[in-house]
Formats: sequence, structure tokens, C-alpha cells
Amino acid sequence: MNLSRSTFDNLDPQKQRRVLDESLREFAERGYNQASINRIVARLDIAKGSLFQYFGSKEGLFKHLFRKAVDEIKAPLRAIRDARGAESFPERLKRVFSASAAFAQAHPFLWSIYRRMLTQEDFPLRATLLTEVRAEALTFFRELVELGQQRGEVRADLDPALAAFVIEATLDRALSAQDSSVLDAGLGLSADADTRQARLDALAEALCLGFSQSAAVEGVTHV
Repeated sequence: MNLSRSTFDNLDPQKQRRVLDESLREFAERGYNQASINRIVARLDIAKGSLFQYFGSKEGLFKHLFRKAVDEIKAPLRAIRDARGAESFPERLKRVFSASAAFAQAHPFLWSIYRRMLTQEDFPLRATLLTEVRAEALTFFRELVELGQQRGEVRADLDPALAAFVIEATLDRALSAQDSSVLDAGLGLSADADTRQARLDALAEALCLGFSQSAAVEGVTHV
């Protein structure tokens, strides 16, 4: 659901982008509680009332930013899941891991906000928004696994919901490790881009080997 008011929707797209970028920057750098509408409007050189007219409140602004981010990452992932043709489950899963990692790298402010929500239990709206994004992710991965089962590429006896939980948990940890050597624990996800991509592929392959009909998956090597 688009929470922005029609006045914001009718702005020039470049101005919309600037409002969202400056707001993201403020929330990423200060956190929700310390984020200041005054600082945002000062950088934008607009009246404070304009931002409230657009979104109603600081909470409305934050919800808009968060849900817009969810919509932006969902589009390429759905395209991977729904693509017709001969692309196998392992190939699709690799592409999902790669696209997710690229999104996190390309949107550092968004990723910083998400990390704050994960680690700060007193983060406002934490339970509501994390529950929402987790539900979206688990539904996506369950449907991806079910598609693999229909194509005979994933074990028929595997619980799709269980598989989705394992995939989502692995990917979430992998994305967090991209900018944290502590969470990376030497795996290589926080290293250079080529190493990171190789390790993401290896994680996807390891999951596929566990989900496959046989001990090996065509086109997938043991990790």
C-alpha cells in the first residue's frame, strides 16, 4: 500500500527521489528515535509542514520508506522466480542470492536501517515491519521451492515451509556478513566483489545439494 499523500505522488520524480534519499540518510545515520524532521527539511530547503503534508508524521514517512524498499527488491526477485524457460532451481537460487546481495550493496542507507531494526529491540515499529518483511520472504522462498518440486528438481518429501526458513535464514546471515568481518567469520562474504560472489554461489549450491532429488545436482559442484 502506498502511504504517501497525493501531494507527494504529484511531485516531480526528481524531487520525490531527493525527499526519500535525504530521509533515508537521516534514519540510517541517526536511527528512528534520533532522526529529525527538522534536519531533513533543512537539507531539502522545504517547509516542515510540507513533509507532514506528504506523509502525515515521522512514522508515516518511515513506513513509506520501508515498504517502498520492500517493493523495490521484490520486483527483480519475482522476475527470477517467474521466469519461463530451462533455468533450474539451483540457477534461480544463485540469481536470487546475487540480486539480494547487489541490492544491499547498492542501497547502504536502507541496509543500515534494516540492520538497526534487527539488532535494536526497542526500535519503533520493529515487530510490525520485521514480521511483514519476513512473511514476504518466506512466502517467496516457499513458492520457489514448490516450483522446484513441480519440476522434479527439489525432493518431493521436503517441507517447502521448512526449506524456505533455511534459505531465508542463510541469505539474511550472508547479507549481514557482507559488511561485517565478525559475522563473515572468514567465509569471504566481506571480501572483494569476486570472492563475495563466489561464496554466495557456494552457499546456494550447498543448499541445493541438500534439497535435491539425488546426491548431486546437474551443473552444481560439491562445496
